[in-house]
Amino acid sequence: MEIGEARVTSVILHKVGNRLREEPLVLAEECISTTENIANILLHGYLRGIVNSNNLFNLSHETDITLNEISHHISNFKSEQISFIELSKRLATHLYSSTHHPNVASGDLFIILFDKIRMNEKYKSAIGIFKVESKQQYLSMHSENGTQQLEVLQGINPELIDKGALIIEDSNQVYAVDRLSNRTKYWVEDFLKAKQIPNERAKSAIALSLVTTVRNNIDSAIERQIFGQEIVALCTEKESISGVDIKNISEKYVPKETWDTELKRLNDLKGNVELLELNLPTKKFESKLQKILSKVNLGNDLSLILPNNFSFKGVTWDEDEKQLRINIILEKSNG
Repeated sequence: MEIGEARVTSVILHKVGNRLREEPLVLAEECISTTENIANILLHGYLRGIVNSNNLFNLSHETDITLNEISHHISNFKSEQISFIELSKRLATHLYSSTHHPNVASGDLFIILFDKIRMNEKYKSAIGIFKVESKQQYLSMHSENGTQQLEVLQGINPELIDKGALIIEDSNQVYAVDRLSNRTKYWVEDFLKAKQIPNERAKSAIALSLVTTVRNNIDSAIERQIFGQEIVALCTEKESISGVDIKNISEKYVPKETWDTELKRLNDLKGNVELLELNLPTKKFESKLQKILSKVNLGNDLSLILPNNFSFKGVTWDEDEKQLRINIILEKSNG
């Protein structure tokens, strides 16, 4: 995607409250008049700030993508069944109805129509949806009767996106940002109904979750150790490790259903990824893997963090009414 020639065509601003707190939804009836300077700020902050491969998602729906509300409303706009102002109202109303938690902040909702975005040698338009939940204080200086004065102003910083989405024309792909995603997930999951297109970071997280789940389902602490050693050995032998490699080792220790169930859960949560696509450079993956494998569950809610040059060989327990004595056997990796 090339955005160097992009321009702002239309901007409208609505106010979206939290319906659970009985805050209102205030819909504007006309677009905002923008100057060239304002348009350049919106392009630099909102458009450039969201177009990043780490922010790439697919709009989704449980049964039919045409039933995704965002996709449906934008499709009606592109086919000229509704105007840009009507589109913006429908998006704002959908966001308002998607608020299912009283802690979701109210805010200003910018709907922006961008044009001249270049993709695959063609120019595309895009709909930007940006919700401002926090405003910043600024110092402004002016002269009064020959004396310099400072005053505090409050405003919006377009380079700090609280919540944003950019939907490209004729595509179900969406760039999405939720700066407060650890506190609220309604923006991506409820409003957009989008699933992330797995990048290397997401694929690594999926692979590590699979290894962790398999390891946690192995009853024997010794076998858990051996399973981890097999995965590490594979990383040592190869420059990259695939989901198929991990699955083949895993199914020696747990039923196939354990693997399939966890992969489906992760795909539902993080975005669909095929096993053949789950291909990771071993150098980066192994360092993350070691942090997981270094923790040994001894039982009785006790865990042990192993030094890198030791492997776990066994544990015995001696317990009476007052004391619990644990005998842990470790083996140096070099023998």
